[in-house]
Amino acid sequence: MPDTIPLQDTTVYGPIPSRRLGWSLGINVLPSSHKVCSSNCVYCQYGWTLPGPSPERLKRAPQLLEEIAEAFRRHAEEGTRVDCITLAGNGEPTLHPDLEELVIGIKRLRDARFPGAAVGILSDATQLDRPPVRRALALLDARYMKFDAADEATWRRINQPLGRADFRAMVAALAALPDIVLQSLFMQGAYDNTGEAHVQAWVEAVGLIRPRSVHVYTVDRGTAAPGITETPREALQAIADRLIAATGIPAEVFD
Repeated sequence: MPDTIPLQDTTVYGPIPSRRLGWSLGINVLPSSHKVCSSNCVYCQYGWTLPGPSPERLKRAPQLLEEIAEAFRRHAEEGTRVDCITLAGNGEPTLHPDLEELVIGIKRLRDARFPGAAVGILSDATQLDRPPVRRALALLDARYMKFDAADEATWRRINQPLGRADFRAMVAALAALPDIVLQSLFMQGAYDNTGEAHVQAWVEAVGLIRPRSVHVYTVDRGTAAPGITETPREALQAIADRLIAATGIPAEVFD
């Protein structure tokens, strides 16, 4: 397994060839010097979420949108292929206080430069109880929500939520949020969520959430915690097939 990757050092990065999204132009609304996240996932490609405040001042919406506009202009003039525009970056994007303003501005810039691209977000789903976050998410074209664990003990072991995050509240909020795609990462080795009992509980939990679809995948970069290994494709496919058979919810495997 390769090392973890450096933090993104610009507001707009890529496009990155994504296993799930095509050519994804990333938007980092968080600091470039310090990961800011509401989780401390053992498999994070950026390494651990460090304690303490960021030494870098958070950029607010006007400055970020100015930088995004310039990057979009440059990419459009260069003829860059952009299949989607994805809020992700150095941690959890729903932590930004200007998220709704940012989504509105990014969609306006998208319409001008890349009208065929969807605007989406990658989120750990821990902030869904906040009304401003729900309003911002409702404006997006795509909502990709992390759901790796079917019970609180597994969630706390693998995703290591920070702050006041509550598992039951998160699951209820996911079920109430329309038209979402769940992203479920299965891993083996030092941390394993592929056991029979957990997979069965996961299938039942996803059936209650009723997402539009589920992306089933595994690690393909370095991880924060050592000893994590990939789940073989045949095992991922078996998990996806089991979900489809039990719930009718579409599931696609990415390895």
